[in-house]
Amino acid sequence: MKIASLFVFLCLCICIAAPLVAQTHDKFSPRVRDHLAANSVDEIKVWVYFADHGEKNTGELESMIANIAFEHRAYERRVKRSSGPIADIHDLPVREAYVRGLIETGCRVKHRSRYLNAVSAYANAEEIRAIQGLDFVQRIDRVQTAHRKRLGELRPFELPSTTDSSRPAPEMSTGSLSYGPSFNQLDMINVISLHDVGLFGQGLLIALLDTGFNRRHESLIHLDVVAERDFVNNDPVTENEPGDPSWQHNHGTATLSAIGGYAPGTLIGPAWAASYAIGKTEQVDVEIQQEEDDYVSGLEWADSLGAVIVSTSLGYYDWYTYEDMDGNTAVTTIAADIAAARGLLVITAAGNEGPLPWPGIIAPSDGDSVLAVGAVDLGGIIASFSSRGPSFDGRIKPDVCAQGVSVQCASASDSTGYYGSSGTSLATPLVAGAAALCLQMNPDWSPIDLRDALRASGDHASIPDNEYGWGVIDAHQAALYGATGAPSTPPVAPTRAVLLQNSPNPFVPSISGHTAIRFRLMGSPGAQGPSTTAAALGGPAIQQVALTIYDVKGRLVKRLFEGPKPAGEHLVEWDGLDERGIAVSSSVYYYRLSVGGSSVSKKLVLIRR
Repeated sequence: MKIASLFVFLCLCICIAAPLVAQTHDKFSPRVRDHLAANSVDEIKVWVYFADHGEKNTGELESMIANIAFEHRAYERRVKRSSGPIADIHDLPVREAYVRGLIETGCRVKHRSRYLNAVSAYANAEEIRAIQGLDFVQRIDRVQTAHRKRLGELRPFELPSTTDSSRPAPEMSTGSLSYGPSFNQLDMINVISLHDVGLFGQGLLIALLDTGFNRRHESLIHLDVVAERDFVNNDPVTENEPGDPSWQHNHGTATLSAIGGYAPGTLIGPAWAASYAIGKTEQVDVEIQQEEDDYVSGLEWADSLGAVIVSTSLGYYDWYTYEDMDGNTAVTTIAADIAAARGLLVITAAGNEGPLPWPGIIAPSDGDSVLAVGAVDLGGIIASFSSRGPSFDGRIKPDVCAQGVSVQCASASDSTGYYGSSGTSLATPLVAGAAALCLQMNPDWSPIDLRDALRASGDHASIPDNEYGWGVIDAHQAALYGATGAPSTPPVAPTRAVLLQNSPNPFVPSISGHTAIRFRLMGSPGAQGPSTTAAALGGPAIQQVALTIYDVKGRLVKRLFEGPKPAGEHLVEWDGLDERGIAVSSSVYYYRLSVGGSSVSKKLVLIRR
């Protein structure tokens, strides 16, 4: 009997232990398991995901989230543009006691990720096996590698040099600038008309994640860089350092100049007056590769600073399959979507892999909240190298396009030199700069509002496909897009009234002081001819009229006029103040004319400088 009892006891122990062993082994991803099976003595970089943040219960976790502090700019952006709560579990830092436990295994920790509740670390096989035995570790995966495909030699432009750092600071002129060879790349996406009304990105923080940046170039010395960080070497220097290849900061310098350059007559970027945070997340070598943990760290850094747009020109596909391009699998895609929920639009290159078969669209451009940018040539035809969609789950990609062939940009090796560069890498900062101008005009837009506005402006918007997406953007049209709709009550046009477009439009209060809104009231049905006098319109009929201003969410901003008006043409002015006499912010507004129970609305644009 005792032997039988002992046998039963041993069987129970085996049954209980077996799931525990399986659970322990399940902490390894297939990629890590393959590495261990190969008996390699080499270190690899791994993601170590934690099971929790050290909380004892749900109430303690909620208290930890409630006590998260943000930089002012980041908090303000979340209040205006986030699609969820101001803070959630993805904002909690990893538990330092867990990090210390990892270090005790002998591994070397590189980055901490609050988005993923994970750290990246260098570890050998022995250390990886020790890590999987820690009870607070949920999963171990391999850090993936990024590739940016070279497109051959860059084509220099032969242009006269402009002056160096002695050149005066740029002026906020509302007249046309001298764009030189950069004219076509901005004209194609209709940015110049927004420049003409004083929109240059001022007041916005844009982040760029790239290979490094040489800000000594004449077109970049004006930039307001509020923060910079090297995530490869963990230092604050983003230009070339000892040990870097000579071309390390070339690509980043090119993308930064494409969005923010200012050298009249040679190069103008769409958002040259914006503020910038620049992060070095890619270490170039023969294969031009970098690892995704640097990208995730850079993205979280941009979020914490309060950036509203992140422009990146990296694509990740090593180790991934086409099935992984579903918007929910790749680490960088997951991180980009988390950033979007916090009010931060990630604009990224679709890739330079050309048509399918895959690799076509690559991570993180497969994200549903990410704006993936394809490249067209100078005539607007899709470039042969531009990656095609769809995503694995069937969504149209890329989202939009811009010029990506022979884009005028700054040379990192010559402070007065310029060249033409090609790739979706260069189309991306052009779209990001245009997006910034749209956001400047519509400061309450969420990332999805902004994405939808840019899509709707594309020249393929009526027939989007997996080569062009929604097509080459029109920044001016996108800026006028009513992302949340017109006033809540659908207007019915008056049969005997005409509402005219306001002038000037866009309206800059600091320049014109007011905008004039004109409307015509008809008298008797027998009126003829183009004259706008009361007699010509059929007599002195009196009608009750209301002229009001609404924002894009349908909220009343200002009652401009309520009362009787005779037939004829009338003018009412708006000075940009609301009902309380407070200046309203830059945005799209609607003005509505109501006559006899029916109404008609038009858009106007107000810009604060």
